[in-house]
Amino acid sequence: MNHNSYWMESASAPPRPPLGGDTQVDVLVIGAGIVGLTAAFELARAGRKVAVIDMHGIGHGTTGHTTGKITLGHGLIYHRLLSKHDARTAEVYAKANQVALDWITKLVEKERIDCDFERKANYVWCESDEQLDAMLEEMEAAKEAGVKAKLVRDVPLPFSSPGGVMIENQAQFHARKYLLHLATAIEAAGGVIHEGTRATAIDTSSGCKVETDGGTVTAEHVVMATHYPFTDRGFFFARVRASRSYVVAGPVDPARAPDGMFINSASPTRSIRTIPDGDRLLLAVAGNSHPVGEDYDTEDNYRDLEEWTRKHFGVEEITHRWSAQDGITVDGIPYAGTAWRSNDAVFTATGFAKWGLTNGTASALLISRAIQGFKGEYAWLYDPHRFTLDSSARSFTKDNAKVGYHFIHDRFRHPQEGDPEKLSPGEACVAGHGNRQVAAYKDESGTLHKRSARCTHLGCTVAWNSAEKTWDCPCHGSRFGFDGRVIEGPATKDLPPASEK
Repeated sequence: MNHNSYWMESASAPPRPPLGGDTQVDVLVIGAGIVGLTAAFELARAGRKVAVIDMHGIGHGTTGHTTGKITLGHGLIYHRLLSKHDARTAEVYAKANQVALDWITKLVEKERIDCDFERKANYVWCESDEQLDAMLEEMEAAKEAGVKAKLVRDVPLPFSSPGGVMIENQAQFHARKYLLHLATAIEAAGGVIHEGTRATAIDTSSGCKVETDGGTVTAEHVVMATHYPFTDRGFFFARVRASRSYVVAGPVDPARAPDGMFINSASPTRSIRTIPDGDRLLLAVAGNSHPVGEDYDTEDNYRDLEEWTRKHFGVEEITHRWSAQDGITVDGIPYAGTAWRSNDAVFTATGFAKWGLTNGTASALLISRAIQGFKGEYAWLYDPHRFTLDSSARSFTKDNAKVGYHFIHDRFRHPQEGDPEKLSPGEACVAGHGNRQVAAYKDESGTLHKRSARCTHLGCTVAWNSAEKTWDCPCHGSRFGFDGRVIEGPATKDLPPASEK
């Protein structure tokens, strides 16, 4: 079984070199996912001198580990928006995502992008008669938001479903192939892309100077397309909770393959789509979301998805499995715009709640046009500095109470506490208490790796992710390899060796 994302494994490209010294550009984009490359594409074609840097490489973050759905059908989103906000909010959210869907579609058609783009209907389906009322409410809310949704009783799945909400003429594609085309187009327009380059700080005291591990970049504008803003004066870490979800994929008999894109309305989530793969057809099933660092047997999430996929679709062999991380804002709407109130040169986008292909594209278009001096019609909706007390107070309080619990409790009674010397190959534990906690992992060869267990972001204690072999922070979602290297922010520094104080 391949433990890499299908998108990353099936679309290779020559690596771009890391930044090799100081440079100056009009716009620096940090992050080579859907947000970063879409914004860079727009700006480079508008004549701006653009540089893109990424800590890993093109698509190595959430975009390269997505399900590849391009749709307005985000679960029961429209009923939630009407309930928590108002009709105008739901309508503008739908319009923003429709803009993104149309923009991607037109670009794919105009430039003939080879990215397995397919038009498909999107379904939100229920599993019991008791959930039919929720389907009706979602259909009515979607219509009020201007979405052409239908209530259907015959959901085209190979098992019983009382009904669902269908939106026609949506799409799915190969995320990595699409990003690679954007990257090539950026370079053709005069932009540069540097992989393997980590940004560590932004100084805005005089213009914008971004410190990286390969040199300093001076720019008029900076776009932080880094999942979490890595330099966080806007306190996004307190307003966006990190969630992980899992995907399994394998060959499916075309006769049993569903025609469309599907997601259920209950928990655990089951998000379904097909993937054309040469002479065979793959079925991808995603779900089992949980807050980062709070599920200690992460391997069980894959097992659960595999069993469900085999049972309902007859998939005999799981050929690929991967996971993704996304942020969810306290009021359920993404943040995209200026990163700090006091500065109009640094922009950010985050909190796409697992619907980053449309929300991320919409955010990138909003930011790229703002840099060119235009204000988007949905800028107020995605405004990172909006104040939505009624719709977010409960989530904000709950999320940050959890952070406080982990910050204190895990220092003195970690759920994965153990003795590093008693670990078997492949096992990990957290040893010690307070400031001397050690994150220990014994690899398959028997070598013991010991790092500080304190997250380098704000000092919470990390937890072991058994499926990915990573140390994950339950407070704000930072993730580190077993060797301590940063994989996901908001942390920018590696976990130091356990011997360092």
